[in-house]
Amino acid sequence: MPSARRLILGALGGLLLAGCAPKAYVRPGFLDHPPKRVAVLPFRITYPYDLTEAEGIPSSHVVGRDTFRQTFYYALTPLGFEDIKLPEVDAALAATWGPIEEDGWQRATPQELGVALGADALIYGEMSRLMHFSTPLYTETSLTASMRMVDAATGEELWRSRQIKAAERGGALMKKGQVVDFVKDQARSVDPRVKFLRISDAAVRQALKGLPNPPMALDSHASSAAGGSVRLALLPLEPKNKNWRTAAETLRGYLAASLQETPFEVLEVQRVDAALEALGWHEGDPMPETLKIPELAQALGADVVMRGTVTNWGRTYLVVQSWVKAELQVELLDGRTGGAIWADKLKKTRQAGILKGPTGYKSIVTSPITGLKTGNLERVAKHLTRELVQHLDASPAILTYLNEHAL
Repeated sequence: MPSARRLILGALGGLLLAGCAPKAYVRPGFLDHPPKRVAVLPFRITYPYDLTEAEGIPSSHVVGRDTFRQTFYYALTPLGFEDIKLPEVDAALAATWGPIEEDGWQRATPQELGVALGADALIYGEMSRLMHFSTPLYTETSLTASMRMVDAATGEELWRSRQIKAAERGGALMKKGQVVDFVKDQARSVDPRVKFLRISDAAVRQALKGLPNPPMALDSHASSAAGGSVRLALLPLEPKNKNWRTAAETLRGYLAASLQETPFEVLEVQRVDAALEALGWHEGDPMPETLKIPELAQALGADVVMRGTVTNWGRTYLVVQSWVKAELQVELLDGRTGGAIWADKLKKTRQAGILKGPTGYKSIVTSPITGLKTGNLERVAKHLTRELVQHLDASPAILTYLNEHAL
C-alpha cells in the first residue's frame, strides 16, 4: 500500500503539471493600436454531426454553445474594449443576413461584418467538441473550443487563444472519494445549463489568459446612458490583508462580469481606473481617504458607485480536511450624494475531506489536497460574486432606486 507521503507528493505534482499549456498568439504591437469597439459573434459548432435533414443538433449542445458565448462576453466586459452587447450583435446580423441559425452571416467578410456592427474587431468562437451525458454511473459535460480576434478592416488576426478544453466528470465511477460530491453532481447534471455554466467559467479563464487588456481613456464617456439605464462604476476592491491584492483584482473582474446581468450599465473598469488616476490614485494603492464619490461619479458620468472589501480569502489545510474560502463586503453609493443605497456581506466556502464522506483510506489523504486546487478557489469566488449580485438585483432598495431614476 502506498504511503501517505507518496500520495501527497503525487497529488501536489499533478496539480503543478496541470498548469502547463501553450501560449496564445498576439499580433506584435497589439497594445500600440488596440481595437476600440469589439463584437463577439455567435459561436459556431464545427463538430461534424451525422444528422438527417429533419434532425437538429442536440438541444444541450445549443445550451452549451450559447452559455459559453455569454460567459465569455461577460468576462470580456471589464477589459479595455468598448464591447457591443450580444442582443445588438445578433439583431444587426439578423437584419442584414437573415436569422442567426441559418448561418447567412458566416459567409460575410470581416469588412462586411465590421460595417454592419460598427465594430473595429470581431471575436470568432469555434467549438469542435461538446458533450453532456448523464447517468448515475457516469456524467460528463465538456467542451473543446478555439477563439480568435480579427481586425474588421483588414481581416488580420489580432489574437488567437490556445486550444481551450474544460470538462466536469462525475457519477459513481468517478466520484468514489466523496459521497457529498457524488450527490451534488447528480443533482446538477439534470440541467445542462448549470453544468455548462460551470465548465464555461473554467474555459473562459483559459481563453482570457492570453488576451491583452488595453488601457482606456477617460474622455468621450459623458454621453447619456443607452436606453435611460443607470450607470454603475465599480471601484477597485480593497483587500483587508495586503497579501490578498491579487485576489481583490480577481474578485473585481468576477463582480464586474456578474453585474452584466443586472439592469445597470456597468462602466469598463479600465475607464474607472483612468478617472481615479486623474484624481491622484495609482494602481495598487488603497483608495485615497479624500476621494469624493460625487466628483468621481461626475467625471465618469456614473449614477452609482460600488466599492467593497475582501474580508477573507484563501485555503486551510488540516490533513484530513481542507477548505477554500472567499468573503466580500460591498456597498452601492449614490453618485450625487455619496450616500449608501445598499450594502451586503457574503462568505462562501468549499470543503473537502472527512466531513464530505470519504469512501476509503486513499480518499482521506488525497481529497483534502485536491480540494485546495486553484480552480476550486476560483469557483468559490465566482459563486460568491454571482450570489452577491443576485442579492443586489432582488433588493427592494435597488428596485426603488431604479424606478425613481428611470428615464
